[in-house]
Order: sequence, then structure tokens, then C-alpha cells
Amino acid sequence: MAAAASSSSAAAAAHVAHLPQPQAMSSSGHGRPTSPQEPLPFLISQVARSEANGRALLAQIASRSLTQQQRRLHHNKETIESTLLQRVKEKIDAQLAAKGIKDIITLSPDLTSIGRLLRLVYFIDNSGEWAGWEPIVRVAKHQERVERLPIELTGADVEGVGRRAVFDGRCEALRQLSLIQRHINIALERDDDGEERLGGSPLTIRTLQTLPAGHPFHNGLDPANPVCEDDGGNDYASVRDAVLCRMCSGGSEVADHLVYPHNDANARYHRLRQLLTQQPPVWNRHTISTFRQFALRGLGGVFFRVIVLHGDQPNHTFTAHIFIYSSSISAHAFLFTTERPVMGVGAARFTQTVRVVRKVMGADAQVAFGNRLDVAVD
Repeated sequence: MAAAASSSSAAAAAHVAHLPQPQAMSSSGHGRPTSPQEPLPFLISQVARSEANGRALLAQIASRSLTQQQRRLHHNKETIESTLLQRVKEKIDAQLAAKGIKDIITLSPDLTSIGRLLRLVYFIDNSGEWAGWEPIVRVAKHQERVERLPIELTGADVEGVGRRAVFDGRCEALRQLSLIQRHINIALERDDDGEERLGGSPLTIRTLQTLPAGHPFHNGLDPANPVCEDDGGNDYASVRDAVLCRMCSGGSEVADHLVYPHNDANARYHRLRQLLTQQPPVWNRHTISTFRQFALRGLGGVFFRVIVLHGDQPNHTFTAHIFIYSSSISAHAFLFTTERPVMGVGAARFTQTVRVVRKVMGADAQVAFGNRLDVAVD
């Protein structure tokens, strides 16, 4: 085993030595040092792809004998290391911009370990598309799960991702969550049996092979953000749906309304049922969590849905969401908000929320809540 490890390290060192070297020094022609030239970003990514290559590069910097040119230009181990650190950080900044997440994620200035930074380069390079996470993170901020935006990734976040084999074995949505889990206060871990746990509870990833053809989420399954099941028998339309559902548990209840599928409430019941099961967007809102409770099959398929009405955009100052539950015998709608209440009774305490709900939901506000939102807001 030791011989194999030594052979592997030697091979990695040889590989690093033959990589195109970044031009870390140059001369102005007058014997004075000038600013280091830009290293090739692909070189950083290439080194980051292999942990052995990363270790070999750091060892090479630490033990390298300086050439006469390096001495003449006043370069030493510290200046070379500092230049590499700066260029790797620039690479990560470019990655975050390319992924479209620089407004919600940044690099902590305290993260100065080149080894961890190279690991982070690999994680971001191989994390997939982040579409859908920005609105969820903004909701988390209003729910006081996130202290401030953008989130600052630290060494603890890099270590929290775990081993590269675990990272590589996860779907893209879980890879992304593994980087930000500490900041949105929803833990992701893989136990000794290889089982994923979300917030401490088992989470089973479903595939087209394990999802029945008649399952309501079958046709929309995305391997990058797949259907998943928790230990309570809830099937979520995606991993991000499961995360958003766990997140939308705070705030004040503004109103609720229960309807039954008979008499004058029949039309309201069926409209709520339709809002629960139609494909997003709903009311032009895309930040949605949908799940089904199979433990209650006797009630004709129990669906739950969270629709974020406000709070998932940069200019929003609070978040408001509707939670709808429906079975074969009833439908129940709840409205929650993080808006600070003012003097009044019922929904009158949350005038901004009522204004948003009326604008976003239109006539469906009456369907979902009856006359409970009939309050003065001006």
C-alpha cells in the first residue's frame, strides 16, 4: 500500500511538472520585477481535477530551488505562493459569475488555504447548473436562516462537502446544496450506510427506474434535480422542492380557509386542487415546492404545495407564501409572511402582504381565503 501511494505521488509530481507553467514572473528589461502575468485558468482547473496533483503542486512550491532569474527578480516561495493564491481566487470569482450565483455566493477573505481553494475550484467546476437556488437562498435570508448575502464560503464549507467520491456520487442539486448547507441551516450528510440525510432525516433519491410510470412526478423527473422521498412518506417533485419546503416554516400566519367539495364551495375546492397539481409556474411564480403524502392514500392522493408569492427577488424586503393542502375530502389554504405586523386585527396587521397577495393571485385570493383578506390596506 505504501509503495503504491509513493508511486502515485511520484506520478502526480511528474504530471504537475509537465503541466504548462503559469508565467509568475517577468522582467521590464531594466533588471526590475514587474507584475506577474495572468496564469491560464485551465491550468488551475486541471490541477484541481486531481487531489494528488494539488498536493504535488504545493509540495513543488515548498521545496523548489530558486533559479538565478527568480533570485534576480526577488521571487521566493512566499511571493510565488501569494501569486498562486490570488490567481486561484480570481478563478473562483470567475466561476461564480459564470454560474450566475455571484450575487448570493462569494469567497470569504479568510479562506487562504491553497489546498482548500483548489478543492473548491473542483467542486464549483463540477456542480452543474445552479438555476433555481438564488430565489431559495433569498427566501432563506428573509426567514433569518442566512445572516447576510452574499454567503461567504469558508474552509468549513469546503470541508463540509466531504470526500470527493461522495461529491461525485451525488446529483447536481445535492452537490450544490453540500456547498451552502451550513448557511441555510439545512444539513446534508451521508451516513456510514451510504444513505443521504437531509436535516437529519433519511432522504431517498428516486430515478425513472424506481418511480412508477403512473407517479405524478414521473414525467417531470430531472436527473440533475430528481424526485426524492423522506422518511415520512412524502415524495417531493425535486431535491430543491424538499429544501424549500423545510425552509418555509417561519413567519406569521395571516389567514387560512378550509373548503369542502360540495355545495357552494365545490368550485373553490376544485380550483385549489388545480392550483396544487398544475405544472409551475403558478400566477407567474416559479419558487414552488410540491410534495405528495403517500401514507394517506385512502384520502385520494394528498398533495401539498408551497408557492412563494414574495421574497425571492433582490428588491423584496419580506417573504410571503401560500401553503395549500388538498385531499379527496377537503382543501385548506394558509398564508404566511415575515412582514412585521402593525396595529390591527387579523390580516389588517399585514397590509403589505395583503397588497402583494391581491396583486399576484388576483381572483384566486378570494378562492383561497374567502373574505379573510377583505381589509383596508391604503
